[in-house]
Amino acid sequence: MLAIATPAAAGPGFVWDAPATCPDGDDVRARIERRLGRALELHGIEVAISRDGDRFIARVDTRGATAANQIRTLTSVRCDELADAVAVVVARLASEWSPVTMAPPPIAAVRAFASPIERDPATARWGGGLRAMALSGVGAMPRVGVGGELGGFVRRRDLFGELAISRWATRPSYLVEGAPGRVEVGLDVVALRAGWASAAMPLRAWLGGELGSMTGIGVALADPRMGAARWAAITSGFAVGWPIRPRVRLLGTFEVGIPLARPRFVLAEGGEIYQPSSATARCALGFEVGWQ
Repeated sequence: MLAIATPAAAGPGFVWDAPATCPDGDDVRARIERRLGRALELHGIEVAISRDGDRFIARVDTRGATAANQIRTLTSVRCDELADAVAVVVARLASEWSPVTMAPPPIAAVRAFASPIERDPATARWGGGLRAMALSGVGAMPRVGVGGELGGFVRRRDLFGELAISRWATRPSYLVEGAPGRVEVGLDVVALRAGWASAAMPLRAWLGGELGSMTGIGVALADPRMGAARWAAITSGFAVGWPIRPRVRLLGTFEVGIPLARPRFVLAEGGEIYQPSSATARCALGFEVGWQ
């Protein structure tokens, strides 16, 4: 697919040439001026962005503003992050330029850097988001369980905390395979997780715990009853994200758990019909909205 370039002169002296899917020149100029705390007065800056496979490449040409041969190349998988990186470079250059003396900044005052993109200090310190996930797992529910989870997290530097609620669809456990007598098992859980989260990449790893209630409803039994018991487990897992828009990620997780309370469902006349395993495993796939 071809992205239509949108050459734009974002004010005198600053030229921005980028695909239509990238921020426009006025937006980038505004990012520069937010970092400077004043209007951009530097002249002779040209930025051209092109796409190479799944990455964006920016060529920042400052030869019109400095005496040295200053062409910097920056790369990123996301054009929005690339625009932030360009804003950092231009803002640093502008902060060293004096409109009175017209003296070029020292070459060492501006540092060219490559991916991963340098982030705004506030973004590097804090992050957070909300997500919705589809679940599949074994060990807790009869056979292969399916369910859904809603959650949110807050990150402070390289640490994060997360709160999530999940509901598993009821699954049958049969007294005798092929016979109608069974118990329909359901599970509702609240999970708390905490651990490491990368400020540069959408990667996380955690330890956690969960509390909930497991229910069982007898169906086609001589004495069908409904029972409920507490569910508790400790968990550990990791998550990987794939950015699809500036604030939207496709997220995948894998988690294992050790139940601390394993409810037993028995018939009124005796005999166990279902009990969860001593270890569980689950994976999840869904979308997360927020900032890393």
